[in-house]
Amino acid sequence: MVFATPYQTYIPLPFDSGEEHKDHEAVLSMVPIHIVTHASQLPKEFLFPSSKNHLIVGFDCEGVQLCHYGTLCIMQLAFLDAIYLVDVIQGGEKLMKACKPALESSFITKVIHDCKRDSEALYFHFDIKLHNVMDTQIAYSLIEKQRGRRRSSDNPISFIALLADPNYCGTI
Repeated sequence: MVFATPYQTYIPLPFDSGEEHKDHEAVLSMVPIHIVTHASQLPKEFLFPSSKNHLIVGFDCEGVQLCHYGTLCIMQLAFLDAIYLVDVIQGGEKLMKACKPALESSFITKVIHDCKRDSEALYFHFDIKLHNVMDTQIAYSLIEKQRGRRRSSDNPISFIALLADPNYCGTI
């Protein structure tokens, strides 16, 4: 299925002043969501990482039994001004080869929650070795350990629990 224009949805964007805005609607912006099946649909600054243009990208993968033997289906990339849903099934090896420099770049910070299975799938299926990753699950564990509170490694924090924790995000 091909779409002439990207999907549009309301996504709350951060308010710059640090204060709570009186008009909540004013801080909502239309953010395009692009379905990507070809590398030309991705931002050039992502495809061609540069030391002159450091990026921070929200990152996540979805698939069936995502890991060494599963299937990687969708790679999600969140930029400040748009979201890209990379259709790995349709775009295949060619699309993932185009994304490899960005995913392995030290000039692009990939922010993700619980990177282990995503990293396995990318490595075993596409020989992509993620670099410069900020895993929020690991960051949470390290901060909690520094504060003298330890969470069992058998029970890591979920993304929803992290968002709900008033010591961190407290948004839910």
